[in-house]
Amino acid sequence: MHAISFTTGIVLLGIGFSVGAAILLGFAFLSVYRDIRLPAHCRIAGYVMLAGLSATQLAHAQFLVGASVVLTSRGYGLVVLLQSLGFYWLFLGLLRPADQRWRHHEWLLPALAFAFALRLPAPYLIVLSMLTGTFASAHLGYLLFQLRTQRRWFVMELRVMAVFGTMAVLVAGLCLAAPWFGWRYFASVYASLITLGYALMLYLLLRFPDIVQKTGEAVVTTYAVSTLIKVDRERAVSEIKRLFEVEKIYTDEDVSLSRVAELAKLSAHQVSELINTQFQMSFSRLVRSYRVDAAKQMLISEPRASVLSVGMSVGFSSQSNFYAAFKDLTGVVPGKYRQSALKLTE
Repeated sequence: MHAISFTTGIVLLGIGFSVGAAILLGFAFLSVYRDIRLPAHCRIAGYVMLAGLSATQLAHAQFLVGASVVLTSRGYGLVVLLQSLGFYWLFLGLLRPADQRWRHHEWLLPALAFAFALRLPAPYLIVLSMLTGTFASAHLGYLLFQLRTQRRWFVMELRVMAVFGTMAVLVAGLCLAAPWFGWRYFASVYASLITLGYALMLYLLLRFPDIVQKTGEAVVTTYAVSTLIKVDRERAVSEIKRLFEVEKIYTDEDVSLSRVAELAKLSAHQVSELINTQFQMSFSRLVRSYRVDAAKQMLISEPRASVLSVGMSVGFSSQSNFYAAFKDLTGVVPGKYRQSALKLTE
């Protein structure tokens, strides 16, 4: 067994973090994101990706502490390939309407990748996997670009996908250079890149907690053929306004597009298209705007109420969500807004 250096210790800590993050995201798939409209094979692909990344990281950890793990084995290479394909299908499902037929190459990619995998020498499976990941990142980036008219953050998301593609290219190059630099160096760098990828994903999900929901709404709006041909738009808009302004449906922290559609006696596609065309915003932003407007009134009319209680009473699920939405729409945090507003009334 090799003595563990300080650098290796840091890498091993990162591996532990990434395995923990994979477990956390797996539970999130089962709970927080269980209602996302995602084809069954894409949801399975997400679990395959998380399991593959965890298995890869555990192999790196064993290798770095001197266990008899061979990173040039066919088993290791196939696991890396599976995680790349899982990544592709998971995000492809998120960026395409659930009911839209996939193109032939989107189905054929796994078959072609495995066909090549059976013929390639085991050490080159990693290169094949990373090239597959690079193609996946490029294609997913293109699909994100298609959402640019609906997604305020699409540039940021494109950059994230570019980072993942760059990581894949870097790992492929490290694999080819491993005979000169050594597989220990390869394992350390690759493990660190996976850790960085998890840190980036967790940051995005914490910084923008509704990013998945908003992306789904953008997908529905971008790809939908108008569903409002036979709908009385004026009546439908009035009903949506009634639900928000009279029923105050936004105060329910679990309010969803499907729930509003059910109450308005419309389909989710119709409500999404109505909100985007008549209100000029996404469903999630409409909910946030009503919540923030209500919070602004409460912050002034109930000066003794805590900022957190105000946020919760108008429908926000946490203080971080409340602060992020309030600052996004007003430019200041709730406490600062209250101080400034109360000074004007004195």
